[in-house]
Amino acid sequence: MKATLIIPDAEVAGKYGLETVTELRCNEEFCATSFGYPVLQLPNGDIFDCPTFREIREACDATLETDNLVKVCLGLGLPRSEPGLVLVEA
Repeated sequence: MKATLIIPDAEVAGKYGLETVTELRCNEEFCATSFGYPVLQLPNGDIFDCPTFREIREACDATLETDNLVKVCLGLGLPRSEPGLVLVEA
């Protein structure tokens, strides 16, 4: 599964300790502790969550590109119509 966080403002990305293009990892090993939903992790292993995505999106129109909208929405607890989610071809 592809999940890429695109942060158009390098200063905002740096505030969160991220690159302007950050690949997220879908970790399904955490499913047992996340009510059966996948967990999205940053490259450093920290869990990426809904409030963080919304903060970054509001700060600079960041987007989250994915080829599996269902897994991303379940993992972050977002509706499929959430602004900033972009479905891309695998």
